[in-house]
Amino acid sequence: MVIIIHATLAILAVPLGLFIFSTQKGTGQHKFLGKIWITCLAMVSVTAIFIQEITPGEYSFIHLLIPVTLITLVVSIWSIRRFKQTKIQKYRKLHMISMINVYIGALVIAGLFTLTPGRIFHQLIFG
Repeated sequence: MVIIIHATLAILAVPLGLFIFSTQKGTGQHKFLGKIWITCLAMVSVTAIFIQEITPGEYSFIHLLIPVTLITLVVSIWSIRRFKQTKIQKYRKLHMISMINVYIGALVIAGLFTLTPGRIFHQLIFG
């Protein structure tokens, strides 16, 4: 069940993130969808803690993305709040860069790892 929740949220986060990246920034829609996206990514990270299918009872290399993702999300939230307070552009840029990095790391790179032999998605796609 954890894998289903994890995979569903991750799959939903991919197009949602692309949509957020492609639309106007700072709008109510951007903020609302951004909160949903960050919640999805946080839940993907937390559920990943409980997934140990390949090496039962052990964590794999991909689990290192869990703290990196969570820390990056915190940095991104902090930086955009800091930008709102100060209007200093480096905080806005940090928010943008950290969101792009978490998309690439937590969704693209981790997603590619799910296609390696022995993983469920590899079996579903390649048989």
